[in-house]
Amino acid sequence: MIITTIQQVTYHFGDASVPPEYHRSYTITVNTDKVRIVVDSYGEILAKKEYEITNKQFDDIINSLEKNKIRNCTLGDDQGCSGGTIERISFSDGESEIFFGSVYHCGGKDTGNLCGDIANFTDDVKNLVPDLDELLLLI
Repeated sequence: MIITTIQQVTYHFGDASVPPEYHRSYTITVNTDKVRIVVDSYGEILAKKEYEITNKQFDDIINSLEKNKIRNCTLGDDQGCSGGTIERISFSDGESEIFFGSVYHCGGKDTGNLCGDIANFTDDVKNLVPDLDELLLLI
């Protein structure tokens, strides 16, 4: 992984098929100096916020990609499962996408092409949004 060229990391969580008042998907985008979150319910934007971050916080996210071995792999076919959640991770050099991977969690199985300690990496990303829990509760 060429981590020195990464200028932006994006994490997306796509919620399960639940009624709109409970559905919360969100995208967290981390750049060298800020983090942005957009929370939506089936495409309707419920919240948008932006926070400044330090160079060290950005470097920590880049190092987390490597520490948690975020990479592409083959997890298999979803075999028609529907209603699960999806997680996507991508990063770019600021102009071109360097990496993209996603994992679909459905029926107790993971399918897609994203491997590594995704939970630990996403915890690091989510920790950059100090009021994430409150933003996800917005109605």
